[in-house]
Amino acid sequence: MRGRDIESRNGARSNQAGPVRLKVVPRTPDSQGDRSRTLDKPKSIQQPQRSPRSKNRSPRQQPPRRNRTRDRIDIHQRKRQALDDVATYRVVSVRDLVEQRFGGNAFAARKGIDALKQEGLLREHTVRLKSGKSFKVLFATQQGRRKAWGNRENQEQRYWSGLAKPSELRHDSTVYRAARSEIAKLQKSGSRVKRVQLDYELKSQVSKTAERTRAKDGDEAAFDAKIDAAKQMNLPVDDSGKIHYPDARIEYRDEQGNLGRVDVEVTSDNYRSGSLQSKLSAGFKLYANGGSAQRRISSALGIREPKSGSGSKGGANRDEELFEL
Repeated sequence: MRGRDIESRNGARSNQAGPVRLKVVPRTPDSQGDRSRTLDKPKSIQQPQRSPRSKNRSPRQQPPRRNRTRDRIDIHQRKRQALDDVATYRVVSVRDLVEQRFGGNAFAARKGIDALKQEGLLREHTVRLKSGKSFKVLFATQQGRRKAWGNRENQEQRYWSGLAKPSELRHDSTVYRAARSEIAKLQKSGSRVKRVQLDYELKSQVSKTAERTRAKDGDEAAFDAKIDAAKQMNLPVDDSGKIHYPDARIEYRDEQGNLGRVDVEVTSDNYRSGSLQSKLSAGFKLYANGGSAQRRISSALGIREPKSGSGSKGGANRDEELFEL
């Protein structure tokens, strides 16, 4: 799958439309070891035999066995990664998980996912769209959430179980692919991801602060406390007091040991121009869920669509793609 990266020529974001550069947001494996392997071809029984080898010639050496098996997928490790991803992002499409954690190997993925389902750690759900199409997503059970929590590498990572809003499953499942795209960039630059926070967690933290203040000092004080909490968490607040939450916040530590974050937002075609501008100004990394959303958002931001054939891929599948803006 492919997507687009639209940015100014010098790399900085701007509210004005600039030159358009297309970029792919692929469903691709996340490591070298995930690539499909080519098995050694057996010699044909009809191949003519070669002349006897001279005594002075050294025998042909076979490559070490470890070289021929180094690309094998560790199914147990993939299962742990898959469970961790589903419990972290709450809902993940089966197709994205196959690419990210099983290297596109459908057989290994089905084996691993079925095992997790049989163990009672994951459940599968079919999402049906208005267009008549459907796709499958995975979510963790309470037992799966506890299992992922027990295997966690970061003590601060929060895990989830069950489905939140069935009407938003298409959007929520796309957050995983957008976040994994940003994580791949961070890892390529040498950064290490600490944790991923969903909007549910960020909203909960702000709300708890407001409720504690409301219980003591009333509604007006609670509103001020809510705004202060959002600012302390580096969440953008507009002039009307509305807080803008990203779909996912990725916290990381770079090679120099400095802490950083990337706020990811997956937009649809019902986003308003003012909201988009606020998120862009706050430094959110925007992704459009589908070609129609990408075109509408580009129009709202004053970005001219490139002509057909300039790097975009048209066709029936375009609305299923994820575009980076």
